[in-house]
Amino acid sequence: MKRVFAWAAAHLVAACYLLALALWALWGFGSAGWDALGRATGRLAGGDIPLATLQSQDIALTDEGLWVSTGADPQLIFNGGRPVRSVFLATDADPAGFEGYWAAAGQDFSLRRRVFGEAVDGGVLLVLPAAADTIRIDPAAVAGVVLAEGENAALSVNVAVPLWRYFVPRAEQGLALAALPAAAAVLADLGLFWKGRLKKRG
Repeated sequence: MKRVFAWAAAHLVAACYLLALALWALWGFGSAGWDALGRATGRLAGGDIPLATLQSQDIALTDEGLWVSTGADPQLIFNGGRPVRSVFLATDADPAGFEGYWAAAGQDFSLRRRVFGEAVDGGVLLVLPAAADTIRIDPAAVAGVVLAEGENAALSVNVAVPLWRYFVPRAEQGLALAALPAAAAVLADLGLFWKGRLKKRG
């Protein structure tokens, strides 16, 4: 153990980054385990939410049975009173146009609480950083985009997420992982420096 501490003291930057990566790995496995437990116990119960039952804006069902955006700000809002961690929509629409927002009771939707859609087999997946009771999906930014087919088209909530997805940091998390270990190394180096100075004076 003394050798480990000696190596860490001599390589503070590397040690801080290794510690940050280890903590991030623990966080990822912990989140995956918590979600798996939630699905097993029913806390994160899966299911399909018909589009027809959702509050919507600038989205309409055509006579041909197509769900189409009809304006520049189409929205689907789910406020079903149960926690939602992930959302999947079977669609051929461009996943780059999908944005997801989440809010707690009494909160407004904000750009600070936003995730982007990603392409998966047969549709688009949005994964929230934590379960939320109220979510809003903005599936496009223009009119005329076919979002889904069939009168019974639905959102699938709390679908299982691949394990690797838990280790992909959001923008602010990536910035923290890049900057905080270096800052911690600087502070630790200063602490060791002053500790040595005080020992010499003593």
